[in-house]
Amino acid sequence: MTGNALEARALSVGWRGRPVVEGIDLALPAGEALGIVGPNGSGKSTFLRTVLGLLPPVAGTLRRGDGFRAGYVPQTDSIDPVFPFRALDVVAMAARADAILPFTAGRERERISREALDRVGVGRLAGLPYRDLSGGQRQRVLLARALASRPTVLALDEPTTGLDLEAEASLLALLRRLREEEGMTILLVTHALTTVADEATQVLLIHGGRHREGAVGEILRPEVLEPLYGMPVRVDEVAGRRVVTGLPGRTA
Repeated sequence: MTGNALEARALSVGWRGRPVVEGIDLALPAGEALGIVGPNGSGKSTFLRTVLGLLPPVAGTLRRGDGFRAGYVPQTDSIDPVFPFRALDVVAMAARADAILPFTAGRERERISREALDRVGVGRLAGLPYRDLSGGQRQRVLLARALASRPTVLALDEPTTGLDLEAEASLLALLRRLREEEGMTILLVTHALTTVADEATQVLLIHGGRHREGAVGEILRPEVLEPLYGMPVRVDEVAGRRVVTGLPGRTA
């Protein structure tokens, strides 16, 4: 995919014709990462569902680039671990098998699934029960499932929730590699501003019905964040990383 992966003009998103967030304007070039940030219930998942075509826009225009094909990575708790699926089975649910002959499709689907697991570094887990995996391993399996659908865009909903520091850092490094080395476009829903500061090139920040969008360096500044969050905000450079800290209880 070349050009813009996504363009929104005066876009309003919501449910049953009722807007939750109004007037979004952004253009995301292919191969970049958009961080969609806000508290629970702010509308960030509604925006993502609209981008994925699961909800119609309430108003405005939304254009997906030529060749736009999204792979979705849900939160880990979206798959009930009670079911006795192997990691390979979870990935195969989404594998695109392009075999011409029907009797070869199963083998092709398994090959694609194993390649996807190898691609995210957990090929050794293919035969293990999904329910026995750690949180970080499950999230990689879900990422492999999305990659098995051969997407040009990866959409992730709170992918680091419940992960320990090592698993979180490892997952984010993998996403960075997919974008930088393979040109994957990333849509990352999160409530963590520091994650966006590290991993995104652009940000859509939604809070209390208001929003700001633009390049990370333009949006993640105290003078932009403080009016939205209603509190003082510090943005520091620590070991080459931009760290965002809210200071509740103080006056902005």
